[in-house]
Amino acid sequence: MLKITELVGTKDKKHLNGEWIELLNEGDTPFNGEGCAITVARGGGRPRNVTTMKAGLLIKAGERVRLVSGSSGKTSHGEPPAEQGARNFHLFLKVPYLDRPGLVVRLVNHQQTELAHATYGSETGGRGSVD
Repeated sequence: MLKITELVGTKDKKHLNGEWIELLNEGDTPFNGEGCAITVARGGGRPRNVTTMKAGLLIKAGERVRLVSGSSGKTSHGEPPAEQGARNFHLFLKVPYLDRPGLVVRLVNHQQTELAHATYGSETGGRGSVD
């Protein structure tokens, strides 16, 4: 079972490494994220696919992983978060997507079944609320 424990947006659209979703694998077995997608929607609107994971996203039981929007090797994307308590997995996106309060963020599998969701808000200085 996956849980979104943190949503962090960036105030500078160029610094994509300042935007991430933190996932916690609460299950007893590893989670393979290959083929899973991040989608966003406003209210009851139709979800928009942000990205689909390629091979390489494996989250061990009990592990926390940050899905960082930017690239680890691109200095213009800024510094990624320190890996204290969570490992970083870079998505190599070109633009940020956590941009407005009330945005519902979902992680879905290749069959579009929801695995985890949370609502992004601005009340905590760019960090989202997690429901």
